[in-house]
Amino acid sequence: MDEKTVKERAIDRFLNYEIKAGSMSIPAIDLVYVMCLWVLGFLIRKALFPIESADYYGFLAEWMDKIRENGNFRSLKMQISNYTSPYMYLMCLVAVITENSLYGLKMISVVFDYAASVAIFLLVRELTGSRKRAILGMSILLLSPTVILDSAYWCQCDIIYTTFILFALYAFFRNNSRACFILLGIGFSFKLQTLFILPFLVIMYLCRKKIDPKHILYLPVIYVVMQFPAWMFGRDFKELMTIYLDQSGYYPWGTLEYPNFYAFLDEVIPNGHHMDEVGKAGVFLTLMFLGFLAYYIYTKKVELDEDLCVTIALFSVAMIVYSLPHMHDRYGFLIDLLAIVYALMRPGKRLIIMCGFFLTSIFTFMPYLIAVHIFSLQTVALMQLLLITCVGTGMLIRLNQAPAVKPFEPAAPVVGEGDTGNDGEEQEEEENNNPEINADELL
Repeated sequence: MDEKTVKERAIDRFLNYEIKAGSMSIPAIDLVYVMCLWVLGFLIRKALFPIESADYYGFLAEWMDKIRENGNFRSLKMQISNYTSPYMYLMCLVAVITENSLYGLKMISVVFDYAASVAIFLLVRELTGSRKRAILGMSILLLSPTVILDSAYWCQCDIIYTTFILFALYAFFRNNSRACFILLGIGFSFKLQTLFILPFLVIMYLCRKKIDPKHILYLPVIYVVMQFPAWMFGRDFKELMTIYLDQSGYYPWGTLEYPNFYAFLDEVIPNGHHMDEVGKAGVFLTLMFLGFLAYYIYTKKVELDEDLCVTIALFSVAMIVYSLPHMHDRYGFLIDLLAIVYALMRPGKRLIIMCGFFLTSIFTFMPYLIAVHIFSLQTVALMQLLLITCVGTGMLIRLNQAPAVKPFEPAAPVVGEGDTGNDGEEQEEEENNNPEINADELL
């Protein structure tokens, strides 16, 4: 039959109907798909709700009992857990709403799973201009084994602070510095690990991206504001302000089952050969690495497009977790979410890298969840290093291929009379535009 004589079916008319939403026009098939994705994603999580992890029956259940015994929200005057107050507010809310603490706590994390999927959708659409890639990003996040295991299986809340980081990155790429740091401030009030993204923003500021450095003050200000309800209920203010300092002293080991550099030194639970010395050295090692990364990218003096920015964000966060001591098995959670954005910027081989990060997270989670090491911690650490190296190599190639930025215009002369200060400038610009990488450049 001639294609011109084929009649349009009713289902085709429905699925291709364009629905107006503000300035966007969305086909009905996209909405149907997203609705099915959200429903099935929830059913997957709901099936895992009855599982009690060691964290739940060892800590969370006991904390919920104490909250109820001490009057729900009135219990905020006490130090019941080592969590910050904002999550304790949510725990108190669960205690008021339902007697089933396990389901209630998991439901909080699941709600943020969906919020994070919206953040991924907005972020990918902003960066790529593609609605289909944005929907794919939402799908990957909701079906990611890392996300499902963390919230619905483990009853953990890492999705909360990472959701605010994703929205903060969306604000950053829309050149809204104030909103970016406000969102990071909210995330910081939930988890200290929000700071993992700050070195990336420092590098972006050095590279003349639209970041106002005074907006970083929102982080401590919002943190203090978020503690006010607990303080008003009678909690000691100093105790509220120093909770992160107290947390840092709980676990002295080089790594708490996270596959990083310290696994090779056997500075793992329960071993501790030179914990204090290695831990201090590791902090300085991380600072040195970040300083070199910022120096290298700044002195390249090239234009950073959105894809290169995302690559730098993923690489910097991954290397922070890999080089810092005292990392828990869940501290690489943000890496997996950034890997989704990274992969969708240029689908292809990057999807393999994204899946690689997912796999290392699964291998990292299993010893705690089911008490089985699928691979040794050292083997998984080597796998993680290989993935980070792939991301870093791609970053170096892109930096050497990126176009040079316009030269700075000094506000006042800073060189002697007769000296233009331009010696070697043309040579440096030529090097910045040279796509080839040699050993000297890598070093």
